[in-house]
Amino acid sequence: MARLGRSGLRWKLVLALVATSAATLVAAAAALVTPLEHRIASDRLDSMRRLAGTAALDLRRLPAHDLRPQSPRLGGIVLALQRRTDAHVALFTAKGTALQDTDPERSGQDGEEVGAQASATSTVPGSQVRQAVHAREAIVVSSVDTHAGPVTLVLRKPLNDSHAAVAVMRGALPLAAVAGLAIALLLGIALSFGLLRRLERLRQGARRLGEGRISDPLPRDSAHDEVGDLARALESMRARLQAEERSRQAFLGTASHELRTPLALLQATVELMDEALAAPVPDIDNARRGAATAGRQTRRLAGLATDLLDLSRLDGEVALRDEPIDLSEIAEAVRAEFEPRARDAGVVLRVNGGGPPGPDGFAAGRGIVALGDESAVARILGILLDNALRYAADGGDVTTTVEANGSQAVLRVADRGAGLAPGERARVFGRFERGAAGERTSGFGLGLAIGRELAQRMGGDLESVPAEHGATFALTLPR
Repeated sequence: MARLGRSGLRWKLVLALVATSAATLVAAAAALVTPLEHRIASDRLDSMRRLAGTAALDLRRLPAHDLRPQSPRLGGIVLALQRRTDAHVALFTAKGTALQDTDPERSGQDGEEVGAQASATSTVPGSQVRQAVHAREAIVVSSVDTHAGPVTLVLRKPLNDSHAAVAVMRGALPLAAVAGLAIALLLGIALSFGLLRRLERLRQGARRLGEGRISDPLPRDSAHDEVGDLARALESMRARLQAEERSRQAFLGTASHELRTPLALLQATVELMDEALAAPVPDIDNARRGAATAGRQTRRLAGLATDLLDLSRLDGEVALRDEPIDLSEIAEAVRAEFEPRARDAGVVLRVNGGGPPGPDGFAAGRGIVALGDESAVARILGILLDNALRYAADGGDVTTTVEANGSQAVLRVADRGAGLAPGERARVFGRFERGAAGERTSGFGLGLAIGRELAQRMGGDLESVPAEHGATFALTLPR
């Protein structure tokens, strides 16, 4: 935790939260205070303009003789307008003579002042009304045509209440800013403490992983956020690395053991051959038997080398082809390749499947087309036939069946041998794993593992299926 603290990450997080809060408060003040002041003034002007329009209607209905100073009816209209607007109301003739004024001592206006006020205002579209905010006052000037000629109605109202409201808001902003920044600071410290503590545990676990200590589990983090997802992903990666390391060690141990046995036999055979040939009377028959044994062990080592090379290619994810292949043709070709060996063992190899294409366009047997790699399929079928010849009973049959099953093409190899126990059907697909019957024969337990990985790389699978007699393996591929 101290190292992360020294890196400044905690304070960077805290400062980021405080800066964000400060920027938000400044933006809120700029977005609220000035528009609020303008909105209050605008609403005040709209209200005064509407009431001035109502008074203008009353003025237009007055007779000419009532449009004079000290007229009771004219004074009633002006006083009513003053009470409704709470504004200073004045009425002037076109020459600037005051007809009515609710505050004569304050105003003292003449025609020039009225003209100056009118020029300082802006015209409201579609009316004879001008309005403006000047010197903290809302001013409305309305021109009214009456029976005695045009007159000018002037309303002036201070905006002290709106300025007071804005002043209250501005005064409250510093307190709100201090409170907001304090809360942001406390939240930043609290959040950074918990987050950095979790990151520190994760960092220590990742460092142990980088040092090769893959057996030490990473700390659990059950939080459903990015840090928790990262912790679970690292733990999953560590578990996979540990499993791969165990597999690698088991692979090396088993491979070294499997190599040691044929090499020891080969060495002993060569030594015996050397002794037989170095005798005063060379033992040619014994040397020939030794040569045959050496040949078998050499072929065994060559098979192991081939299997290991295939596994290394699979582990290196060498790309396989994805093209249409005729399973029946491949089955016939591989059967012909194994025919001499089967004849020597007294086993009959059969290939079942045939017939014209069905209504779906696919053949019912011979001619069934699957998607895959031709050499990989031939390799899988060779592995299955090799196992069948190893474990099939003398004189039995080994049958290869090609058939279609919906969207899949299936290639089955069945023998009449000892078969597999129920617990062995999944285990035999592991590397260097063999069933009970396989322990009595030569082999390394790599063939089925190679076959399944090849099948899965082509989008299919290789599995052992239940059989009444012997063992049956099924290769499925997409059609």
